[in-house]
Amino acid sequence: MKTQAARCLQIMTVALTCAVSGVRAQQGALNSITAEDLRMHLKFVAADETEGRDTPSAGVNIVARYLAVTAERYGLKPVMPDGSFFQNVPLEVTAVSAAPSHLRVISEGGEEVFYYPQSFGGSFRSSGAWAGEAVFVGYGLSAPDKGWDDYGDLDLTGKIVIMLEGSLPEGHALRADRALQAARMSVPRARGAAAIMMVISPERENDLAARGAGFQAAQRTVMRASYPTQNRALPAAAPQAARKQQPAPPAVPLPAAEIRHRVASAILGVSGQELAAMFGALAQGKQVPHRALDRRVELSVVTERRAAVSPNVLAMMEGSDPALRNEYVVVSSHHDHLGMRNGRPMDGADDNGSGTVAMLEIAQALALERPKRSVILAWFTGEEKGLLGSHYFVNNCPVPLEKISANLNLDMISRNDPDSLYLIGSDKLSTELDEAIRKANERTARLRFDYTYNDRTHPDRFYYRSDHYPFIRVGIPAVWFFCGTTADYHQTTDTLERVDFVKMEKATRLAYLTALDIGNKPELLRLDANPEVKTRGKHNTAVESIR
Repeated sequence: MKTQAARCLQIMTVALTCAVSGVRAQQGALNSITAEDLRMHLKFVAADETEGRDTPSAGVNIVARYLAVTAERYGLKPVMPDGSFFQNVPLEVTAVSAAPSHLRVISEGGEEVFYYPQSFGGSFRSSGAWAGEAVFVGYGLSAPDKGWDDYGDLDLTGKIVIMLEGSLPEGHALRADRALQAARMSVPRARGAAAIMMVISPERENDLAARGAGFQAAQRTVMRASYPTQNRALPAAAPQAARKQQPAPPAVPLPAAEIRHRVASAILGVSGQELAAMFGALAQGKQVPHRALDRRVELSVVTERRAAVSPNVLAMMEGSDPALRNEYVVVSSHHDHLGMRNGRPMDGADDNGSGTVAMLEIAQALALERPKRSVILAWFTGEEKGLLGSHYFVNNCPVPLEKISANLNLDMISRNDPDSLYLIGSDKLSTELDEAIRKANERTARLRFDYTYNDRTHPDRFYYRSDHYPFIRVGIPAVWFFCGTTADYHQTTDTLERVDFVKMEKATRLAYLTALDIGNKPELLRLDANPEVKTRGKHNTAVESIR
């Protein structure tokens, strides 16, 4: 009896020692995630020299190389079958050819010709020519029931619509109405306009003039292949007859160009001072009178297409359990942003330098304490172009989709309230995912969670707008950790100086502990939140309730 008791005591002692050792290792891993390290990595990723990390670009390639080298240094392995850290996403890039692209203004006094991108800019889907009489619609708002109508009885059919970029004063009721603001571009389309030309704000005009610059030459990037995960209009299995009932898009989309003030003066027949007065009136909340113009405008754009690639960066920390290491938790972010704007880099420190470098700290922590399942760190390209990298990944996944327990997506985690975070998608497919996040939160960050944007019908549609969404489309439980937007969202002012690194540290530790918990569970997360989704896989693209 004494021998048996001694053996039991020995086993208990060993178990307790291992548990204590495990707790210490986990705490050490957690403590390795620091605000100082996050800042160090972000200084590189969101530097002006990476030129906004457009997709595709040299800048995004440089950052991808930095991520791969750092992940390898931390002991992570390549995921791709060829032993590479890079999954190249095949792209098609459409760019405007500057020399033949021009804008012509014709009046009784003669004509003036302006060229791209010095005098006008814009992102054009294809070559085309658009012409018509010009009409001026002031700020372009149509809200007669609210005392503001910039259209009146103007006939827009076949016309070139000119409107002011500008902005209404702070606190103006119509400024805060997002639906009305969005309709500024849709009203001309609905009324049969041939094209829209937006007169850039005085601030942008002055900036371009001071630097002697023109517009940034824009490029439109799409994937060369398309996948069912990208289609939200109809389920993939919808019959062909149902598809034919959908209205066909126009052969040539309504173009929207941006024009400099000298072009606007030529079209409107006003001086620079008179144009400035229009913007001044708008800034005071006053309407600028709409009118038909005695000018004809002709826009001619020539585009060129080329094939390109841009890399997803995929790295894996192999799981500690021989039986479970062939199952996975995917932690993701997007390392691209919006490139250059009017000669200035869009650094994207929060969007999404924050999530990008958070994953480097998670990689370092995993090297100190890893779960039983393998963890794939996936830095996706082309999120800003339509979730291109993540859609490509789930449709060309180097591991079986049915073996992925969950996706934890980090996109914009460093701004706004220092003690709160938005969760999007966490309860859509598995209640266990939301529970795991809450459990991890109690152990470390103790953030307040806000589910406002988890609503699929929310007007901002954030549910669909980051790299968690393609995982949900294929039945994999996924969450987007999100701090919310700011006045710097998609602006050149989204820079390192505005980042809250303490909040970043909290969010990063939360994601790491969540990955650890999910990775150590005896089974994959249960699919128990949506009765239409019972198994993981591409067949779920036909499920309307997760679209």
